[in-house]
Amino acid sequence: MTPADSPWLNGKQAAAYVGRGKDFLFREIRAGRLRAARIGGRGEILTRVEWLDAWVTDQATPIALHRRVG
Repeated sequence: MTPADSPWLNGKQAAAYVGRGKDFLFREIRAGRLRAARIGGRGEILTRVEWLDAWVTDQATPIALHRRVG
């Protein structure tokens, strides 16, 4: 399995995936709103695409977009 095939994303990859900053994601992880795994002696944080998708869905607020006429 190559890194591109892995379901795990590091902080930089996760931030790019959702279009947010790495520090923002780490705050969400610390607050318990975003699921992640801490591994290794240095405490690297990893998350998964499906966890990120679930987090975005949970944070989403429905909005109504009105079509402009004219």
